[in-house]
Amino acid sequence: MRIVLASVMMVAGWVLLAHLAARWMARNVLSGKVGYGEASEYLRMQMETIRWFAIPIAILCHYGFSLAAWLRIQPVLEHSMGLQAIGLLAPGITILVATWSAEYCFAAIIGIQDRSLKNYLVAMSRLLRSGPAWLVLPTLAFLCLGDAFEIVQAHYIDTPLFALAESSGWMWGLIGLGAGLIAISLPWFVRWIAKTQPLGEQHRLEMETWLHRCGISTHQVWGMQIARWDTGGRMLNAMVAGLVRPGRLLLVSDRLLDELPRGGRLMVVMHELAHVRRFHVPLRMAAILPAWFVSSWSSVMLTDHEILDASWSNGVGGVLGLITTVVMLGVVSHFSELDADATACRLAVKAVRNGGKNVDCEGENRDAEITLELAAELLADALTRVTADHPSSRKFSWLHPSLATRVARLRRISNPLPDSRSDRHTLAI
Repeated sequence: MRIVLASVMMVAGWVLLAHLAARWMARNVLSGKVGYGEASEYLRMQMETIRWFAIPIAILCHYGFSLAAWLRIQPVLEHSMGLQAIGLLAPGITILVATWSAEYCFAAIIGIQDRSLKNYLVAMSRLLRSGPAWLVLPTLAFLCLGDAFEIVQAHYIDTPLFALAESSGWMWGLIGLGAGLIAISLPWFVRWIAKTQPLGEQHRLEMETWLHRCGISTHQVWGMQIARWDTGGRMLNAMVAGLVRPGRLLLVSDRLLDELPRGGRLMVVMHELAHVRRFHVPLRMAAILPAWFVSSWSSVMLTDHEILDASWSNGVGGVLGLITTVVMLGVVSHFSELDADATACRLAVKAVRNGGKNVDCEGENRDAEITLELAAELLADALTRVTADHPSSRKFSWLHPSLATRVARLRRISNPLPDSRSDRHTLAI
């Protein structure tokens, strides 16, 4: 149990540090030593740093304290990859939630947030649902499916029915059917994670018209469904959930629908459709495969050549796999975002020209024909507005190029337009 105690103490120390930092900054704001804007920005930078430290902290718990080895030999956990994954994710997820909790406590101390336990739990739940739940829960579902198969194989492998199924190929068919059902049910799973509502009639007709003109069906079963994403006015974004065509779901946030002009809504939706059309999600999934090869190959090589013992070899292999994942996924993600921006401009022209009307402006130029250059200008404006409340999202990150880079690429497309707005990318729409 010393392994568990060491891991718990390590994580608890960072949880305490995050909350002490939030409390200290809140006290400085209340005493008038620091302004709210400066304090919130400084706290945000601190929490971002702690979130990045969650990765090496988790690695230290797993390999330095041997938490991963301890999980593998527990009577209940040793037969379940799903339960082991929960244990492996626990240190990192706990630190992530702790940073959100610290930010909430900061706002509660200075009087911006309600101090009630109910609001606190609702806020943490909403952040989990809009954050790691998108990746963690589907992954755990696949692992639990594997656990179920292992149970069936362990208890029924010697039965004539199992032998018949294995010899006739039915077993692999059932596995493929299970994986297919999970992929198809993903959009409904997302509906459960994200709080969704039906679109208003005007927005529904608008979105469906654009999708139809781009050759995308909105059939109730086989097409792409559209839903309003209730984020409590926090997010100005859209996303497409679903890997396969039946049951794909386009989520459009409440704030995007309520605040962004029609031309901006068009470009944000076209950007998400571009990710689907250009197969960016499967491409990002394939980018993770080299990391598995690097991790397993390096672990085997270090063990076979007796350079390190098995435990340290697995640790080094895990670190090399993590580095490979970060590099490969970062490169592919940057490429896919820039490619989606360019593709969105072409899709926007198609969505408008096929209908013969412009969705750009709401004034006297509403019937003017949209061009590729104008679409690029609209997307640059939409990106500027979408990231206005989140300065960190404008900066270069692991998975996203900076706003300046994206706007500069779009300006190359819109360069033929007379440009008197070199410093601002805002149209009167």
